[in-house]
Amino acid sequence: MENIFLRVERIGKKFNHTTVLNTVSFSLTKGESMVIQGPSGCGKTTLLRCLALVEEVDQGRIIFNGEIVSKPGFIKRGYGRNRLEIGMVFQQLYLWHHLTVLENVSLPLWLRNGKNKRLADEVAKEQLALLGIENKANDYPNQLSGGQRQRVALARALVHSPQLLLLDEITANLDPETARKVIGIVEKITATGTSVILVTHSHLSLASWSYVLFFDGTAWKMSGKKA
Repeated sequence: MENIFLRVERIGKKFNHTTVLNTVSFSLTKGESMVIQGPSGCGKTTLLRCLALVEEVDQGRIIFNGEIVSKPGFIKRGYGRNRLEIGMVFQQLYLWHHLTVLENVSLPLWLRNGKNKRLADEVAKEQLALLGIENKANDYPNQLSGGQRQRVALARALVHSPQLLLLDEITANLDPETARKVIGIVEKITATGTSVILVTHSHLSLASWSYVLFFDGTAWKMSGKKA
């Protein structure tokens, strides 16, 4: 029997009595990744925010590693040794423009995990190097190209070694060539065993992804290599 890493059971979400998500269900084993596609307004970003445990579901439940972490009236983010590490890159990126690239990546690690600044900077530099922008460590976000800013946001999300990486339309504001490069980086991340869920309008090859979850106008459906 497969070891289910993430199980989403018939979750739903409403805002001001308007249903945004309705009975969404899927499951992933550790290391599997998924693309979420669908028209604007179908709830893709809301789904990611529920998975990131920043939005409470109104129905159903979300289970990580056999433990319920979200259901109506309840969210468990966890702290300490058993903390569930989730990384998320929002479409807006939310980089701090008064901080350098290195500070953007290292400060959350320093504050959340209690690492001293020197160690946090070392870990951040390693992640920037993996993404090919170590030479931009002392620059500020407004000195970077769009693709470089995306890499900074990815580095900040990855610096905690998350079990699950959530990406919301991270190529939406990029030119086609830069978008292809960013997607290529993300596909390399999926090959490392990190579970990635990507919301995108882009047409991607399924070769690097386990599943596609899509909204066909009436319901959410899953397809892919193992669906």
